[in-house]
Amino acid sequence: MAILGISGSLLPSIASLALITIPINEAKVAFNRMYEFASVEKEKEGHLALANFESLEIKNLSFRFAGRSQLLKNIDITANKNECIALVGESGSGKSTIGQLLQKFYQPESGTITINNSLSLSEIKTHDWRNILGIVPQDVTIFSGNVFDNILLGFEDSIENILKFCQDFGFEDFINSLPQGFATILGEEGINLSGGQKQVVALMRVLYKKPKILLLDEFTSAMDRKTEMFVLNLLNKLKSELTIIFISHRLHSLPKIADKIYVLENGSISNHGSHETLMESENFYSAFWSELHFNSAI
Repeated sequence: MAILGISGSLLPSIASLALITIPINEAKVAFNRMYEFASVEKEKEGHLALANFESLEIKNLSFRFAGRSQLLKNIDITANKNECIALVGESGSGKSTIGQLLQKFYQPESGTITINNSLSLSEIKTHDWRNILGIVPQDVTIFSGNVFDNILLGFEDSIENILKFCQDFGFEDFINSLPQGFATILGEEGINLSGGQKQVVALMRVLYKKPKILLLDEFTSAMDRKTEMFVLNLLNKLKSELTIIFISHRLHSLPKIADKIYVLENGSISNHGSHETLMESENFYSAFWSELHFNSAI
């Protein structure tokens, strides 16, 4: 009886001990994930202050992700103050990666990125550079608050200043098209907005920041023709006030605003110049008009 009693009290404890292996294995996986984040090197902040922007030059730039083949090789791009340049290429050609290199998210494998003809981008203070640079990414992040909150992103300002901002840039029609105007709740990840509306909100957000360089990554990909025409006309006006870097594969919209077009092919710049010069290239001409006729037919 004593043996049976002892066995009866021990068996539940032994079963509980066996079940402990499940949370232990879960903790090991969580620890490995935590270690991946904890072992990431701190972002280089730079030491040179920067207040104004005059020019950007990318020279002989090459880049590859760890463990992969070379993505970019010997890239040469220049952009001057109050100029619009376009970077064109097929999906996966490395266009967005160049944008990420300009944001200091990665360091190039070789080559240089020079600002104002004398300063290396890696040595410029990251805070100063990102205040000068305004980004509209491919995947726009929209928060669950209203339009007002999504423009300010935590900063404080009066509704009068926001209204004046919308009037100056012509966003009144867009705001009025929303059910409750600035008070419209956009929902988590902008569930209440279409893809094109998200991109317009992202443009409002970045222009409110008053950047000196505007980096647009596949910016008009989800817009209808009317919205796209409004945005392109607005960017055309803004060319006299800031530098625009337009990353896109939709060729039909670029000649309307771009001073120079760079064609990225097989990881390198295969052609560049004004859109008039590029139209003389047989391959570019053929691709351009094929896409233009296709979009016109749609």
